[in-house]
Amino acid sequence: MRIELRPMAAAALGLGGPVAWGVASGWPALGALAALGALAVNGVSLNGGPLARALAQGAAVVAGTAAAGFAGVAVAGRGWLTAVTVVLVAGVLATAGGISRPMAEHSTRFIIFMVISTGVPQGVEPVAAAVLFAEGAAWGLLVTALCVHVRRTRSGAQEGHTAAARPAPTARALLRRWWGTLGSVRGWQYPIRLTVSLAAAEAVGLLWPQPTASWIAVTVVIIVRRRPDGSARRSVERAAGTAAGVIAGSVVLLWVPPSWLLVLLVAALAAARPALKERNYTMYATVMTPLVLLLMGHVSPATLGYRLADTAIGCAIALGLACAPYIRKKEALRAAVG
Repeated sequence: MRIELRPMAAAALGLGGPVAWGVASGWPALGALAALGALAVNGVSLNGGPLARALAQGAAVVAGTAAAGFAGVAVAGRGWLTAVTVVLVAGVLATAGGISRPMAEHSTRFIIFMVISTGVPQGVEPVAAAVLFAEGAAWGLLVTALCVHVRRTRSGAQEGHTAAARPAPTARALLRRWWGTLGSVRGWQYPIRLTVSLAAAEAVGLLWPQPTASWIAVTVVIIVRRRPDGSARRSVERAAGTAAGVIAGSVVLLWVPPSWLLVLLVAALAAARPALKERNYTMYATVMTPLVLLLMGHVSPATLGYRLADTAIGCAIALGLACAPYIRKKEALRAAVG
């Protein structure tokens, strides 16, 4: 499988740029928050046809990313109110994501980065977080457009023309189809798996007060996917990749690398994401997790043990509550059919 260099370059510039700006300006924490916004849009495609449509798509992505940052920071640190709000919002959006594929992408992105935002350093104002997320997202989309979408091949243009000949389903048709799925287990499968897992993660974080409790929920949303693989091995591999990523990221943060070396590390990890995402999800999780850690802030020797324990708890919750029941059901159906 051929490695595409343009998406890798876009990812490296998209995330490395805000971090470099933060280091150069003397505000590395602000640069890291902007990079989280860029991370939220990394890999988003703007091949939506006319320029106006692409701009509308980009504006929607930037607005959603900013809203996720605002929501996560606004509800962070409020005990049970934080837990209930995160679970309810995640449940509503996970359900609404069944309307269409774009809605699924937007809602999943919002949930992941809302949960990540609940763990950003204290003292950040929600409006400031939203602005920084929006700026990072806009930068990430601009870099992606320049690196990936600036040249459209003749075949790509032909594909776009062919797709345009097939009318897209209307909003009414999508809503009717979605409403029909809510009458079956299939329409509620992902919302139930996600909200049950998130509720358990938030409850453990509240019942065991410690500095990195939000990482339990972050681990859960990284592992639990809308479309599970149906394989116990793949689920364990994702969890193992996440755990390995936490160890790698924590070691780097404990080492406290020079600021400009940190920029290079972020850019290198970001560049590896698009190359690994479709090829090896275990390695993708191993790269994604330390990248999030590096952007979220400092890990001290005192909190390293908590972070590792939180990762193990989050993996156990995701595998036990979200993945295992689905896998058992799939295996039972296969046995019945076979």
